Amino acid sequence: MQWFEQSVQSDQMRQLGHLGVNTVADAGSLRGRLASAISGGYDFADTMHNVFLDFGYPQTITFAQMWNMYRRFGIAKNVADLPVDTSWMTPPTVEGTEQFNRDLERLIEDQDLWLRVKGLDNRQRVGRYAGLFMRVRDGKQPSQPIEGKFGGLGALVQMIPLYEGQLTVLETENDPIKDNYGQPIMYQFNGGSAGNRNEKIRDSFSIHPDRIIIAAEESDNGSIQGVSSLEAPFNSLMDLRKIIGAGGEGFYRNAAQSVVFSLKDGASAKTNAGGLEKFNDQFDDFTRNRMRRSFMSPGLDPTVMDSTLAPPKDFFMNALNDVAAASKIPATILIGQQTGRLASSEDSRHFLSMVNSRRENFLTEVIGDVIDWLITNGILPTSQFTIEWDDLLALSDEQRLDNADKMASINEKAFKSGAGIPFDEDEIREAAGFEVEDLGEPEGEDLPPEDDE
Repeated sequence: MQWFEQSVQSDQMRQLGHLGVNTVADAGSLRGRLASAISGGYDFADTMHNVFLDFGYPQTITFAQMWNMYRRFGIAKNVADLPVDTSWMTPPTVEGTEQFNRDLERLIEDQDLWLRVKGLDNRQRVGRYAGLFMRVRDGKQPSQPIEGKFGGLGALVQMIPLYEGQLTVLETENDPIKDNYGQPIMYQFNGGSAGNRNEKIRDSFSIHPDRIIIAAEESDNGSIQGVSSLEAPFNSLMDLRKIIGAGGEGFYRNAAQSVVFSLKDGASAKTNAGGLEKFNDQFDDFTRNRMRRSFMSPGLDPTVMDSTLAPPKDFFMNALNDVAAASKIPATILIGQQTGRLASSEDSRHFLSMVNSRRENFLTEVIGDVIDWLITNGILPTSQFTIEWDDLLALSDEQRLDNADKMASINEKAFKSGAGIPFDEDEIREAAGFEVEDLGEPEGEDLPPEDDE
């Protein structure tokens, strides 16, 4: 009986031990699944291989990895920056009431409003979101909510764009009954995290959502988490970096001309025994001293080791095309490559069409959120307002004049052939970019009214 009780206890202990191991494993697996849900991980579609493991891709991607890729690799920087720089080539036109317009102009000048919003746009491209920290003069800590309205522009101290790594979610509303379910109810400012450009700032503090304006591209579910522009092309960006690095290293090693020495014969080895003992040290000194142009090798025949490197262009283009597909930026635009006038022109129009859409949709919403915040908190006066952008695909002056010249030439050919003129003067002026003149009704003598019969 005693033996039976001890056996049962041993089985129970083993089961508890297995349970503990499984619990730890399950917890690790859960963390992995959560990380994959936030940042796309391996799909395990290949049942024979783990492609991520074989090719050295990270299972999940953190903000720090995307930040470092953005800061240290030119193509990755272009993926994030090109749509932003093109979108903000010209600022939007915002129109409201007369007082609203005057105050907005002052805000644009005093606070560099469009530069700050562009900084917010740029930062959210690197991470899943970015925040604009609105510092105001209300005598309260950043962790406290804003109460009441301010008295105008003087209450706004500073607008600070922050990366995802600088602005983490400290607490989220988890009650599904609340209106703000799933939304942050407190942020944490991390002064020493990735994205901070001021090495003197290392402190951290809490920030209430009242003081933060969030921008998150591709956030279509009402949350603050969008999708980083570097997430989809991340693996191919790693491949590009490997190809470029391997090409540079291979060229360097070939240029260094590694040398192998072989003995001519046994007799020469005996004759030069003393020199051979010191040969390695002498040769190392020779390779370090770049001013020396000659070297004696005692009884040795030198052979320069060289290798033929495979041209990396095809491998580079494969990876670059995937980056272009993932970022929706044509490869010719991404790296400034010119493959022909027609192809380059079509790529440019495609890219500008995408940027036009980005302006009208995402950026209009972001600017609207910023202005709404300023109105709600009394920085700007209450007003209905409109946001308009110019057309990036609008013809240049040269193109307009060229079109007008072609229309005039068609008119001339039609007139000589006896056909009707297809374009009138007003159409040609409009095509050239000039306003159509309104000549009004022709002037003439006033005629007396007719008598009724």
